[in-house]
Amino acid sequence: MDKKNLKIEKILIEAFKNHKNNNLKVAEDLYKKILKADANNFDTILLLGSLSIQTRNYKMAIKLLSKAVHIQPNNANANYNLSLVYTELQDFKKALPYCQKAVEIQPNHVEAYNNLGNIFKEHREFKKAKKSYQKAIQLQPQSLKAHNNLGNILKELGEFTEAKKSYEKVIQIQPEHPRAHYNLALLYKVLGDFKNTISSYQDTLKYEPENLVALHELSSLKEEILDKNLKNKINKIIENKKCNEENRAYGNFLLAKYELKNKNYREEFNYLVKGHKHYFQYEINKFNRGIKYWLEELPKKKELLNYNGSNKKIKKLDHKVKPIFIIGFPRCGSTLIEKIIASCDENIQIGEETNVLTTFVGKKIFKGLPLNSDVENSLLNVLEEYKQKGLIDEKSNFTFTDKSLDNFFYVGIIKETFPDAKIIHCKRNPISSIMSLLKTNLRDVTWAHNLKHIFEFFDIYYKMVEKFTKIYPNFIYELQYEKFVNNPESESKKLASFCNLKWDKKCLEFYKRKDIISKTASNVQIRNAVYTDSVKKYLPYKQFLQKYGKKYSWFN
Repeated sequence: MDKKNLKIEKILIEAFKNHKNNNLKVAEDLYKKILKADANNFDTILLLGSLSIQTRNYKMAIKLLSKAVHIQPNNANANYNLSLVYTELQDFKKALPYCQKAVEIQPNHVEAYNNLGNIFKEHREFKKAKKSYQKAIQLQPQSLKAHNNLGNILKELGEFTEAKKSYEKVIQIQPEHPRAHYNLALLYKVLGDFKNTISSYQDTLKYEPENLVALHELSSLKEEILDKNLKNKINKIIENKKCNEENRAYGNFLLAKYELKNKNYREEFNYLVKGHKHYFQYEINKFNRGIKYWLEELPKKKELLNYNGSNKKIKKLDHKVKPIFIIGFPRCGSTLIEKIIASCDENIQIGEETNVLTTFVGKKIFKGLPLNSDVENSLLNVLEEYKQKGLIDEKSNFTFTDKSLDNFFYVGIIKETFPDAKIIHCKRNPISSIMSLLKTNLRDVTWAHNLKHIFEFFDIYYKMVEKFTKIYPNFIYELQYEKFVNNPESESKKLASFCNLKWDKKCLEFYKRKDIISKTASNVQIRNAVYTDSVKKYLPYKQFLQKYGKKYSWFN
């Protein structure tokens, strides 16, 4: 080895040592020093690319790792790391082929299988994600990340017992793993086991005492923890420069709770807005793409209003299938309505947010295909998705619920796919819906963290429902939430009649059911009877929303 290469090797060893010890700035400078002497040094390019992911310098990471793949196309780690960058940037279309190439080159690449699972999860291909995580576990049975990710997917698939086992496996391997305790808490909450939910949140905080996300969730079940000492602790945490945007967001949400207790509505509102601003920054890449899709691309698809309008000869699907769709704006009372419907006939399969139609349309747009392309096969695929979720069953008389609220975009597709479907538009006072949305923080709803975006989406929703009501008269049942909670018996009888269900008092006793499961943000409220106190409690906030809503007729 010549002197130049020997010197480079020594610097590389020193750089890698610093990289491993998390002295990233020192390592970065040493890597760059090597590249000045040898611009095509593959190991250095790969390592600096990996370091750039850690420091979130994604532009540099893409440049370096693309070069690494160009130099060695069949290097598994180069392909894996490039897929990881695109995953971090939420660009899953670009991430997928590199990750698939990595496992093709190196079939025992545990981290690549983990990331492949993450990509499939984002594409809502949960069964493929499950297989990827299981493969990672097969290769490395002690992989904490794979077990934890598998638990998340199993929860999505409704396999709650197996999900619990996955989280417990992580805790068995590493008892002080805060994320596994947190995920276990979320699972217990879905199941309505609030005693274990509280216990698991407390375990999370034992091992990660500055986790304000877990603290916020715990405070929803144990409001008494919100004392003066905790408030001081929250302020200290979020003022620390090392506090990340997610923690800072939830710190502000917690401080908003203190102001609500004192009826300082203006201060509460300001903390909520500030919290959402930080949360938006935390997920900025994902949210920017989502906003473009939901506020610009999807509403402009004229085919949504005329789905299959050019071909009326398409064979209709199985008329025995009679789904009940609940549409609306988030926090409109849809979870309550779904549970009431399901309690009129306990054989009805509860779908909650299936996102079947959202995924169906999203994939078409993602591939650049017209929504009206290959209609018959497309509709059969939609039907198959519902079957795969276990929602189409003879025991339930082929009736199930789907409360994916953004299905208001897809009323035309529903009409073509399921002629015997029922659609319930759950409508609530805009101020109540918007303020409830601000107070809840729907983490994955991309447009829900900025008031301008929220009002724009509400306007799109309002106009879409109005258009479909004219196109399909008598197909959409309008349910006014405030009217419903003020007179639940009379209104639930009308609802049951529309859904062709038999009404009796058990419809309103849904909260007594032991088998009630909910993955929604309302999973605590629906364990209680219908209540009316939410009707007027949002009125003090109207003055704060006025500047955003003054240009919309539905707000005034």
